[in-house]
Amino acid sequence: MLCLCALSLLPQRGLAGGPMQSLLQQLAAQGQVVIAGETVYDLPVTQSFYAGKHYEPAWTKPIALNELSAAIYEAEREGMNPDDYHQRQVQALLDGTLALDSASRDLLLTDALVRLTYHYAFGKVDPRDYVSSWNFDRKLPQIDPVQWAADVVSNGGILSGLEQLKPTSPMYRQLVGALAKYRSIEAAGGWTTVDPGPTLHPGDSGLRVIQLRRRLLVEGDLPAHASPESTVFDDILEQATIRFQKRHHLDADGVVGKKTLAALNVPVQRRIGQIRVNLERSRVLQDIPATAVIVDIAGFEVSLFRDGQRLLRSRAQVGRPYRSTPTFRDRITYIEFNPTWTVPPTILKKDTLPAIKRDPGYLQTKNMQVLTRDGKVVDPASVNWQLYPQQGFPYLLRQRPGPNNSLGRLKVMFPNEHMVYLHDTPSKDLFSRSERTFSSGCIRVEEIMELAELLLDDPAWDQAAIARVIGEQKTKRVSLRQPMPIYLVYWTVEVRDDGTVEFKSDPYQRDGALLKALERPLRPDPERIGQQSPAYRQQ
Repeated sequence: MLCLCALSLLPQRGLAGGPMQSLLQQLAAQGQVVIAGETVYDLPVTQSFYAGKHYEPAWTKPIALNELSAAIYEAEREGMNPDDYHQRQVQALLDGTLALDSASRDLLLTDALVRLTYHYAFGKVDPRDYVSSWNFDRKLPQIDPVQWAADVVSNGGILSGLEQLKPTSPMYRQLVGALAKYRSIEAAGGWTTVDPGPTLHPGDSGLRVIQLRRRLLVEGDLPAHASPESTVFDDILEQATIRFQKRHHLDADGVVGKKTLAALNVPVQRRIGQIRVNLERSRVLQDIPATAVIVDIAGFEVSLFRDGQRLLRSRAQVGRPYRSTPTFRDRITYIEFNPTWTVPPTILKKDTLPAIKRDPGYLQTKNMQVLTRDGKVVDPASVNWQLYPQQGFPYLLRQRPGPNNSLGRLKVMFPNEHMVYLHDTPSKDLFSRSERTFSSGCIRVEEIMELAELLLDDPAWDQAAIARVIGEQKTKRVSLRQPMPIYLVYWTVEVRDDGTVEFKSDPYQRDGALLKALERPLRPDPERIGQQSPAYRQQ
């Protein structure tokens, strides 16, 4: 049997006479045809589908059209763009308000089904267009796509067949529920804004307090029994404000300053778009195993799951926007206690060498050595620091182990081309910040000792044993008994098990571009025909 990735690999066949054959021949010759105002592009799977049907119309049973229409509405409910699947034309055919010749009708419906199948299988947007480090795989049902399409069109089963391609994670279902909730809020008129002005504190009063009450009532942060018209910022409103701040990953101080006001005034339409973007991310990233470490970059968190149970959830610091933490997957293989830190080239050029020129005592303060490329120690006084970084720096700078080492007391390694890893940090005070983009790409983990114990998964490596090794002040590498999958992902919406919807700040500003891509029309991408990726791209 062929994997669904073969959707774009199937060969074209010869065409014969007759209306269906003539239309397909025109499609093959021109690369596209327009039917009822919709562009249908030539794809090998479409030609093979009709070759297998001996170039006879396929959509002859009413159940198929009904199921296709329902599948398009289901796709819209899951954040996909119904216009991609010719929704208006399909509905008009179902209602009998659109008249098409048999061949055109059939090809339009087949194209809608092919598009749906591609987007559930691979996502609409190829993530590699937006994330250069992307290396995630998709495991797809082992089915012959042409035979599958022929079966479901002839015998029914479009809905159940597409269901096999959807994410099975609770996260996807929760996001679908969140989308329905916020679309209902939009249909009811959305929410009012809070006027700009000075910071609102508990005990304040006035019109802006009423606006705040009305705003927090809509999403349920303010209890329904609370008065929406009271002008007083009382204890109930303070707790509602804190709930809102926690849901938006803000400092939960109960006062309405600039950041909280900005979050309050984000329109519901933008929140809907944010949920849709994360549904798309869920479709292209479905196969995270039940046992893995998850780095939630936008949420500034690291979690460890074993057999689907979260055993650790720790605050983290990630890369600054201009030195962003990459999105990719790998395997953790070892832990290094009391690590040294060799300054990476980018940090060396942009930060460390300029700092040494400003402060001659920098190397001593930071407990750093100057080394040749083959590891020999160099006297810092023998180096003319004023030449660098204008010239290529011929040495290495290495920080000795210790409590003030930039990597702290241990690092968790998954060797990769990006040179990022998880590690301890002496900058522990930064974990208390709500936005934690402070690193140069690596991930600083607050509960790194607990993470190390879980990764080693050995009674001999409890916290006391880890403390003893660290106390020896000697670099020590310990391999994991089994490599642990690690996924560095970027999600800006999360739904808790109790249904609470959390919105994150999108620190790398990726949501907007992805939302625009979701809204753009489609056309085939000849460069990706035959690859395990969407055969359609955005115009």
